Amino acid sequence: MKNKILVIIFVAYIGIFSVLGILIPDKEISNSERRKLKTFPEFEFNSEWISEVDGYLLDHFVLRDEFRSIKALYNFKVLGQLDNNGIYLKDNYIFKSNYPTNKKSINNFIDKINKLNSLLSKDNKAYMMIIPDKNYYLESDDFLGIDYDYIYKEVNKLGFRNIELRDILELSDYYETDTHWRQEKLDKVVNRMDDSLDFNYEKTKYKENKYDKFYGVYYGESAINRKPEELVYLTNDVLDNVTVKYLENDKLTGIYNVDKLDGMDSYDVYLDGASSFIEITNNNSITDKELVIFRDSFGSSLSPLLVKYYEKITLIDNRYISSDNFKDLIEFNNQDILFMYSTLFINDSSSLKG
Repeated sequence: MKNKILVIIFVAYIGIFSVLGILIPDKEISNSERRKLKTFPEFEFNSEWISEVDGYLLDHFVLRDEFRSIKALYNFKVLGQLDNNGIYLKDNYIFKSNYPTNKKSINNFIDKINKLNSLLSKDNKAYMMIIPDKNYYLESDDFLGIDYDYIYKEVNKLGFRNIELRDILELSDYYETDTHWRQEKLDKVVNRMDDSLDFNYEKTKYKENKYDKFYGVYYGESAINRKPEELVYLTNDVLDNVTVKYLENDKLTGIYNVDKLDGMDSYDVYLDGASSFIEITNNNSITDKELVIFRDSFGSSLSPLLVKYYEKITLIDNRYISSDNFKDLIEFNNQDILFMYSTLFINDSSSLKG
């Protein structure tokens, strides 16, 4: 009798979820995982088609997010695991393993930066600023980490003037659920940069614009339900009156794209997210200097805080544009050049274009 009841429950479970799977429309995007979900593949009688169907069914399983949360909670709370699919939780912060140290990627990064350096003129002054990811400030021996000293040592062999940040940043300068640092915490970074770039730093007043529904990239990957964070973007009269030109978005003319706040990644509010080539002109700058920044996404939130000091800032994200494409957009002569990349990116630089 007991076995019959179990069989009935199992068949009912399969039947109900199969019917629901047919009746409930497929979602195109998973907001929690920030990715497009798979669509049903065109029929081809082979193993690859079967694998694609399997992936489709997993993506569109009824109550998929709820089951992911249950699994994560079970792994963390019941089994006492330190991680769930490479995600770690500690003191309200969510971390993702970046282990091991990828020496091939570091060498690739150095090669690509050397190629960019060959484009510069003798009048350019070049600087390197490596941004430590928040795992650097994870005070625990329980988690495997990359060799940060090795990364800094190898990259600094490029010979650029180095701007050191590890000693002035701390974990609270980063989002709990995301990879990135918090813009409202970066004044000390601007101050440190002035020691090398010499742009006459001075304390600046900003208005803090707050968005209280920010879920970082690690939120979805962790599958743990928690309250959203507060994202702050800073404005003042200077930032409100600059001229901004985006290569991909000629309709946007400001530092921030507030339409992105309610999108898949609210961090894209800073400089429109994935933008390959941006020019910011400030006719009211306190110097007549120009700055060119080669950067990853960490530069999106920091760059607006530098606008006050430069008549023109050009940002190049060479994950999305190569030197063959941007060399006709800019002439290198007497600008300051800043290579600004995070350790996360240096350890996974396959997307970097030369």
